[in-house]
Amino acid sequence: MKKTLSFVLFLTLLLPQGCLHYSRGSGARLSFSRIYVPPAKNDSFAPQVQALLTKQIRAKLANQQNLEIAPSPENAVILEVSIVKFEQFVAATNGNDTALAKSFNEKMTVACTLRSGETGKIYFKDHRLSDSVECDAFGDYHEARYQIMPQLTEKLADKICEIVCNPWK
Repeated sequence: MKKTLSFVLFLTLLLPQGCLHYSRGSGARLSFSRIYVPPAKNDSFAPQVQALLTKQIRAKLANQQNLEIAPSPENAVILEVSIVKFEQFVAATNGNDTALAKSFNEKMTVACTLRSGETGKIYFKDHRLSDSVECDAFGDYHEARYQIMPQLTEKLADKICEIVCNPWK
């Protein structure tokens, strides 16, 4: 009984210590502290996705340690994002399967450039990233497509944030 009580007391004292050193972001030191993200450009056939992607990129970057989202490009690095390719594929593999005939994959490719607004130094240029999502459109096709687009752009926003905030990548 005494050992159990001692162990519980030990865990109670140790548990809060684990959260003391938590900090947002990757913990990597960046050579900049402010970033401006202009609206993404859409050079693809993706339907009106640039505002959604820009919003998600800004939200991901705002959660990074020691990084501030700048309202203008002055005294900040500039992250330019262009949606360069949008593809949709039918996911059916069997001509007899009518359920899979309504399934599809969407793939999006973006090109990112990060440069200094002050010096013009380019951190990376036209870095290509892509990702895809799969959807089963058992009901309305357009509704299903509308619902999966945020998933696709969020996956891309995660990848973009990772290459911006992890200088060793």
